[in-house]
Amino acid sequence: MQYRQIEIDVEVNRWIESKRASFDQTHNDILRTEAGLPSLSPRSAAAVGWPSNSEIAGAWSAKGATLPAGTRLRMSYNGKTFNGVIESGTWAVNGARYVSPSAAASALAGVSLNGWIYWEAQLPGTDRWQQISKFRTEVARRRRT
Repeated sequence: MQYRQIEIDVEVNRWIESKRASFDQTHNDILRTEAGLPSLSPRSAAAVGWPSNSEIAGAWSAKGATLPAGTRLRMSYNGKTFNGVIESGTWAVNGARYVSPSAAASALAGVSLNGWIYWEAQLPGTDRWQQISKFRTEVARRRRT
């Protein structure tokens, strides 16, 4: 399964959100409806390699970035490498769960760290590791500067 991010600006996001009929709808569901495309039932979604509702529910999201459940995580700090995975909307690393990359990085390193700098992610179905800051939307990047 391969995921691809698209960049959208604030006005486009507001427009998408204005079309939301329920909180269960994903942005993809909204866009399919607006484009006149048929909705994908869980069975047909699986047939084309899309995540199930339970996989979507397990995703972690913050500051414009979303990492699906099953995303592998790794961080190197002070000569040690730490590995984890996104599970149930949290960062599961070394038997503990964290709500943010910085919380995980700081707990593991024993000092306050900006986890957006240290963590890398490997999305399910890919073999490429990427710094997690790459998953932040352009809007989120502009806000932090």
